[in-house]
Amino acid sequence: MMKFLKNVGQMLLLIVITACGSSSAENAVETAGEQDSVLDKTITKSSENIDLINAVYDKFVFATDSDGKSLPETYFTANALKKLQADYEFDCEETPCYAFYALRTKRQDSNPESDGVSQIYSIDSEGNGWYVVAYSDMGWPGKTRVKILNGKIDDYQRLNQ
Repeated sequence: MMKFLKNVGQMLLLIVITACGSSSAENAVETAGEQDSVLDKTITKSSENIDLINAVYDKFVFATDSDGKSLPETYFTANALKKLQADYEFDCEETPCYAFYALRTKRQDSNPESDGVSQIYSIDSEGNGWYVVAYSDMGWPGKTRVKILNGKIDDYQRLNQ
């Protein structure tokens, strides 16, 4: 659908520019090509960020795909790791200890009126590297803002639950 809309937009732009003269039409084709390149890079980057968020929730937050060998440094910046360490609320016998639970609700037990599944429902971009992750945390609805910087999670903020 996105490709169709891009093609329709290009066709309309070419029709309008062609009516104005041939040199303008050539410039319009170059401009449309540049816009496609920027749009493709934006879509690819957004897709990579969404894949990163899904991986982090699978490997660390919900630990549904945890192999115990995943290194947090691969997925989090130094800033986020410091914040995760500061948010850790329990005794820590083997440092470093990270509060991956800070990226989910504060609930500790499954919702008795649900199947108790933890899963992501949606990930929406807010711009400037921020994404809102909507999820079920053991059957409880939750939302967390996550900031991506240079391909890693750099910050997070639990939204009102």
